Amino acid sequence: MNKVQLGVSPLSWTNEAILELGDDISYETCIAEAAQAGFTGIELGRKFPKQPETVIATLARFGLEPVTSWYSGFLAERPVEDEWPEALPMIRHLAALGCRVMVYGECAAGPVGGSAAAISQTPPLDGLDLQAYARRVTHFASRASESGLQLVYHPHVMMPVETVDEIDRFMSAAGEPLRLLLDTGHVAMAGGDYRVVMERWWSRIAHIHLKDIRRSVRDTLDPHRQTLDEAVHEGVFTVPGDGDLDYGPLISRIAELGYDGWLVIEAEQDPVKAPPLAMAKTGFSHISELLERHAIPFDRNPNHDCG
Repeated sequence: MNKVQLGVSPLSWTNEAILELGDDISYETCIAEAAQAGFTGIELGRKFPKQPETVIATLARFGLEPVTSWYSGFLAERPVEDEWPEALPMIRHLAALGCRVMVYGECAAGPVGGSAAAISQTPPLDGLDLQAYARRVTHFASRASESGLQLVYHPHVMMPVETVDEIDRFMSAAGEPLRLLLDTGHVAMAGGDYRVVMERWWSRIAHIHLKDIRRSVRDTLDPHRQTLDEAVHEGVFTVPGDGDLDYGPLISRIAELGYDGWLVIEAEQDPVKAPPLAMAKTGFSHISELLERHAIPFDRNPNHDCG
């Protein structure tokens, strides 16, 4: 069995969208603590250097590899010919870093009011011409593959593909070049069960975000009044081992069928309330214990602090 690769998202340190969360935390602190927690890879964030050679050299000093980055796409509203020039700098950057996947998040056709919109105002997939949209994303994935990158589609709360049903419909319409990102926390936040997505789409899952949720927080939110940003501030998301999701079925599936990709622990939290290093250690410890229990090999960062 191939080794499973454990990575982490910088969101626990510095939020990409809620700029006040972790804005005072440096890039150097983020990568040093990611290594200290045990991870061997990290996704890119807004504070990372823009030069590929600098990123590679800096991460290597801490025993880390660059994993991937989020790309904000607008294919719900524009053709591939217009999207491609916007995406090309990111594609070239990821290819130069040696990354294997590129995360696509649909940022068009969003709710009126953007981040100020209530959670219940998530745009329905029915608002799009699904077949035409899926063709555009598939074509975009084909072009990305020419640069050596697998495009992984990220179903996401407050975006057109959010629920288990929408994931099924979209992935059924999209062509084989496109792969799926399984984000356990976003599926749960949308009221679904990640195991259903896993069982139906395992052969096309090429990237996994291990995000946990606190159901006690989720279930007290007012979706008609509160925003996703407010939910994050209240602590709806957390890391595996600190939330309510059971990752045993996922690790069992990996033990049974294998998985050639990264497991990335990710949790948008307020770093003042949830210290990033402690959270990263909790997530790494929880998932690594499950991997060991199933005899799945993985590497620990040589800078790992066992304390």
